[in-house]
Amino acid sequence: MRRRRESLSEFNIWPAFTDALGGLVMVLVFLITVFVIAEVLLGREMMGKETAIGQLQRIVEHLEGLTSDAEKEAARLRGQVQGLETTVSERDHLTAQLRDELTAVQAARAALDADKRKAELTATTVQEQAALLSARTERLAAELERLNRALAANQQELAQRDAVIVEQKGRIEALDTALKKRLLERVEELEKYASDFFGRLRQVFANNPDIKVVGDRFVFQSEVLFGSGEAALSPNGQGDLDKFAMVYQQLATQLPPDLPVIIEVQGHTDRAPIRGGRFPSNWELSTARAQEVVNYLIRQGVPPQRLAPVGMGEYHPIDSAENPDAYRRNRRIELKITSR
Repeated sequence: MRRRRESLSEFNIWPAFTDALGGLVMVLVFLITVFVIAEVLLGREMMGKETAIGQLQRIVEHLEGLTSDAEKEAARLRGQVQGLETTVSERDHLTAQLRDELTAVQAARAALDADKRKAELTATTVQEQAALLSARTERLAAELERLNRALAANQQELAQRDAVIVEQKGRIEALDTALKKRLLERVEELEKYASDFFGRLRQVFANNPDIKVVGDRFVFQSEVLFGSGEAALSPNGQGDLDKFAMVYQQLATQLPPDLPVIIEVQGHTDRAPIRGGRFPSNWELSTARAQEVVNYLIRQGVPPQRLAPVGMGEYHPIDSAENPDAYRRNRRIELKITSR
C-alpha cells in the first residue's frame, strides 16, 4: 500500500506541474509584457511614439506566438499527463491483479509447504515403521530359526521317544499277556479253591436244610446262628461255625500264600422294623452279626486278613414277598469267597 501511495504521488504531480508551468508561462509573459512596456515607454521617450507602437506591435505578435506555443506545449503536456494517468490506472489494476495472484500463489505455496511437511513427516514415519518392521522381521527370522532348531531337536527326541515307546509297548504287551495269563491262572486257582471249599462244605452240611451253598455263596439262615433280634452266637451256631473253620483249615494248606483270597461275611435282615432292643435299625443289627461271625472265626484260627465283615441290612433281599417265609429267607448270613 505504501508503494502504491508513493507511485500515485509520483504520477499525480503532472497536473500540478502543468498548471504551475502554465502559470509560470503567464508570469513570464506578464514579466515580458511589463519589460516590453517598460522598454516601449523608454523607447518612446527615446524614439518617439510611432516607433514605440511599431515595436510594441511586433513584441505583442511575438508574445502571441510565444503564448500560442506555450498553450500547445501545455496541451501536449496535458495529453501526456492524461496518458500517464491512464497508464497509472491500468498499472494499479494490473498491480491489484498481480497482488491477488501473488496472494493465491503464496496460499498455494503455503499449502504446498504444509503438504511437503506432512509428506516429510509421513516419509519419516514410514521410514521409522519400515525400520521397525525390518527389525521385527529380523527378530522373527531369528525366532523362527530358533524354533526350527528346537523343532528339529524335538523331532529327534520324539523319534527317540517313539522308539522307546515302541519298545515299552512291546514290553507292556508282553507283561499284559503274562499278567492276563497269571490272572487267569489265579482265577482258575480261586475257582478251584472255592469249588473244593464249597464242595467240602456241601458234604459237611448236607443234612441241614438251613445251611446250603447257593451259587458262589455259603448261606446260613440267621436262626441257625442267632436268636431273634440278637447278635450273640447261639451254641448251635458256634458248632456250625466250628465245622466251617475246620473245613477252611483243611483246605488252607492247598491255598497259595500269594493268592488274595477273602471270605466276605455279609449280614442280611428282613424289612420288619426293630422296636426296642440294643440295635436302632436292621443295618446296625446286620453289621453286628457279620462282625460277630468274623470275630468267632478268628478265634477258631482263620487269619483275620482273610475275613471282611459287611452289614447289608434289609436292602438286598432274595425274596421280595411280604410274608413270614420270605422274611425268614431274607434273614441270613452269607459267606462269599472273593479276592482283593
